[in-house]
Amino acid sequence: MARSDYTPTEDAAALFQQKKDLLAAEEALKEPLRAMAVREMRDAGATVGDLARLTGMSPEYFRKLARTAGIKLLRPPVRRPTADG
Repeated sequence: MARSDYTPTEDAAALFQQKKDLLAAEEALKEPLRAMAVREMRDAGATVGDLARLTGMSPEYFRKLARTAGIKLLRPPVRRPTADG
């Protein structure tokens, strides 16, 4: 993709930089969060729901994490019936 001669306004540049910094911080937290979640589920009895509420992340993220780590869930995921059965 070709570059343009666009120069953002000062407020736009500041907002774009905030977003870039946020993404970098999120990336830096990814592995420590994963390790902590596994530890808390395994050793402290935290549930998928607990971690989802505390982090604002999807419960499915923590379900997958638990399965990968070999942690047995206290309650299996709810399967709702669909129109086709």
